[in-house]
Amino acid sequence: MTLRKRYTDGYQFDFNYTLSHSHDDASGLQTADQFGGAFILNPLRQRDNYSDSDFDIRHNINANAVWELPFGRGRTFFNGANKVADAFIGGWSMTGIFRWNSGLPISTPFDNARWATNWNAQSNSVRTDGSIKPCPARGGRLFDCNLLEAYRSFRNAFPGETGDRNVFRLAGYVNLDMGLTKSFNLPWSEGHRLQLRVEAFNVTNTQRMNAPNTGSRTGFGIGLDPSTFEEDDIPVNWMRFVGIQGAPRVLQFGIRYSF
Repeated sequence: MTLRKRYTDGYQFDFNYTLSHSHDDASGLQTADQFGGAFILNPLRQRDNYSDSDFDIRHNINANAVWELPFGRGRTFFNGANKVADAFIGGWSMTGIFRWNSGLPISTPFDNARWATNWNAQSNSVRTDGSIKPCPARGGRLFDCNLLEAYRSFRNAFPGETGDRNVFRLAGYVNLDMGLTKSFNLPWSEGHRLQLRVEAFNVTNTQRMNAPNTGSRTGFGIGLDPSTFEEDDIPVNWMRFVGIQGAPRVLQFGIRYSF
């Protein structure tokens, strides 16, 4: 769905919403990993991994706007300003680009190298309690409010099992970019203009977390028995986020001469 509007006073905006849903047995080059593309863990039971695609984004919103501020010569306010006054109050414009999308899917952690279906690749662990849901915290873990319960809710894959694929969701992504420009008509020719620009990417410096650590002391995944593990047995960094989506705030400045 797209909504677009242009006003006569120098303001225009564009709003877009996309609803989508993708399923597959293995995702391809859109999210290529160490296997170089789509990878079928168990070719004898390919449909075991039928789930949301790695790149499935259910909701996606983006919007952009340009606003030429209505001040200065030829504009709504101070239309009769002289050249000196217009140099200060005229020629300003603002731009903005906003994006929000729901989170990408993520699978259960790997088992502890049981090689349940493939001698060279681990299966995902299997949930024993489907009611456990992620509750991510910034700078924390994917299961921040129910860490012990979540840790105990997985088991290693049995022989022939591929585990649970893409049954959880990471936090969504949000970003706002903005720009401010000032244009001057140069005195020696109306066709010559000088433009000063300042632009900010991720204006709010919002950090949405990504990629939790799924390893254990063995280095091969969680490898646990839900009936025997206690809180002290949880690896220190299990399911702790180790990265962010996007980048921190970035500022850039520019000068443009048009003739």
